[in-house]
Amino acid sequence: MGSTIFIVLFALLTVIALAVGLSLRRRAKSASDEVDGSDDAPRAAGERRKSLPIKHQSPSERAMLRSRSRMAFAASTVCGLLTLLVAGSSCLVQVPTKEYGVVTSFGKPVNVLPNGLHLKAPWHKVTDIDAAIQTDSYEQSDKGSTCVQVRIAHQATACVDVSIRWRIKQQATEALFKDYRDFGNIRGSLIVRELRSALNTAMDSYDPLAVDENGVSQAPALAALSQQVQKEMSGTIGDQVEVLSVIIPVMHFDANTQSKVNALLSQVAQTRIAAQSVQTSKQQAQANKTLADSVSKDPNVLVSKCFDLLESGKFTPPAGFSCWPSSGSSVVVPSSAK
Repeated sequence: MGSTIFIVLFALLTVIALAVGLSLRRRAKSASDEVDGSDDAPRAAGERRKSLPIKHQSPSERAMLRSRSRMAFAASTVCGLLTLLVAGSSCLVQVPTKEYGVVTSFGKPVNVLPNGLHLKAPWHKVTDIDAAIQTDSYEQSDKGSTCVQVRIAHQATACVDVSIRWRIKQQATEALFKDYRDFGNIRGSLIVRELRSALNTAMDSYDPLAVDENGVSQAPALAALSQQVQKEMSGTIGDQVEVLSVIIPVMHFDANTQSKVNALLSQVAQTRIAAQSVQTSKQQAQANKTLADSVSKDPNVLVSKCFDLLESGKFTPPAGFSCWPSSGSSVVVPSSAK
């Protein structure tokens, strides 16, 4: 709009300067003709009245008229060149790489331009819209929580770290500009809003307390939830925005839910420890029975076990100790007979 005003202004100045120059030239020429033709027959009454102001002009005054005429023509030429320069610059527009140009005529979108050099009308305005791939991350950090709050099972809440990659589609650029007017509004009022909605839909039945007897979570994996959110968003705004990927790396539960999860995992761990203790006791009993059976058949088994114990360093024998039974002694093996 500003360039259009300048074009009209310079064009008017060009016309005015040209008209003044022509008028001054006619006056100078008319004055010269009056001097050269003073002895000729009188002119018509109408012509006499027109030439009356310059009839008795001196040569210096006629020279001044001619000078002013040349100045007016020069000013007309300069204004004309400025008009062409402004008009030329306002008719060319460069749309940067990875951007779309929305052409508006008096505020109304009329066209969308790809990147490159284009011609347009002087009264058209081009607004650049970013067409590159956008990566938005919402994560919990020490500087402030930007993760997305969602509602999960049992009316609990969680804060989800999420990253989304998206870009607008060229065929939807004009409609998006009409609805949101600005790229920042597209992100805030469309992308973020739909992301929150899709996350709440996907997380609605997520139960962090659903684990099996081994402590393995039965809730959907975060990768599966990420795909579900991407599918949900693509179905809602896929005709306007291409949702390339959604990644959910971690979820932060509220304090009450997190304490329940910790208590549950602790109980599962204690159960597994108890089960392992039972299994160890069974294995130890079986080993003792095997050893007793071996000793009953061969007393030297105890001698072998004694040497193994000394070699491992787990036993420090007293002075005079020997793994071999002393002379006259015998190895006593408890009898299992009753």
